[in-house]
Amino acid sequence: MSMGRKIYQNILCRIVLISSCLFISQGTVAKTIEPGNPVGSYDRESIRLEDGTTRNVVEGQPVLFINGTCVAEDEVIIRNGRALVPLRVISEVLGYDVSWDQPTQTVHISQGDKQIILTINQKEAMINNQVTQLDQMPILYKERTYVPIRFIGENFDAHITYGKPLKEPFTYYYNTQMPITPTNTLIRAFPNILVDTKMSDETISKEEALKKTKEVCYTGLIHFAEKMRANLESSGEESNRFDEEFKGIEKEIERMMYLGEVSRYYQFTIGAYDILFDKYNGNLFFVMYSSGIKVKKVDVNDPYLFLSVFIVG
Repeated sequence: MSMGRKIYQNILCRIVLISSCLFISQGTVAKTIEPGNPVGSYDRESIRLEDGTTRNVVEGQPVLFINGTCVAEDEVIIRNGRALVPLRVISEVLGYDVSWDQPTQTVHISQGDKQIILTINQKEAMINNQVTQLDQMPILYKERTYVPIRFIGENFDAHITYGKPLKEPFTYYYNTQMPITPTNTLIRAFPNILVDTKMSDETISKEEALKKTKEVCYTGLIHFAEKMRANLESSGEESNRFDEEFKGIEKEIERMMYLGEVSRYYQFTIGAYDILFDKYNGNLFFVMYSSGIKVKKVDVNDPYLFLSVFIVG
């Protein structure tokens, strides 16, 4: 091999090595986060999402949701009383381009004419060539850049909401002992930080959402009751064994309570279940309260739709 070719290969290897180093502490492109998919199992100690992602939860630690979907892979951390969130995943979901320069520990973020430059451990940031001050400097945590959630709210086109976990004193669902989920909270087992893209005001109305939710629940109850009666009969038991429970579910559907808007959802409750109605696409989710919290997408043909809590406590 000629001396010139050896030199060329050495230079090429160095370029590849340098290029790799530029991104090693920040990862590559963030994992795609499907908007409006809260499906998973949650409790005060752990999270398991539909895609198999799992994570342990420290008591009192906030959990991040972006556009109505839990981000279990990345933690929210607290520094000096302020919540810090992972910059890359939020930026990319909100439509920004992100690049990382390892030698200078600098993050470059851009979208259209907007340019943001942040440097690790420095409180000064550049936004469109104007210096701005952060209330907490960006830091590296588990090879990711973290910034104050306030910085996201002030400089990205997003809504930021803080939801509290369920704590005493409770507000109860009618005359029951079932507590109502706090305002602005998707999953009440822990504090929520909700980041949502600012979207069009063209959404399904609250009135139409309530009507549709009741219709779906009634249809699902009919199918559920039919399946339960058939199963009881086939096993030699009285087919009307759970008729009183079916009437009880019907009563709760009829007096369904509107709780408010949270993230991209209208939030209703029938006591044992909260119901999330996606105001952009009409998808419905049950948030079921038993030993933990389970969120599943509503399927009117689900033979187990109302089994948890209402039939099997």
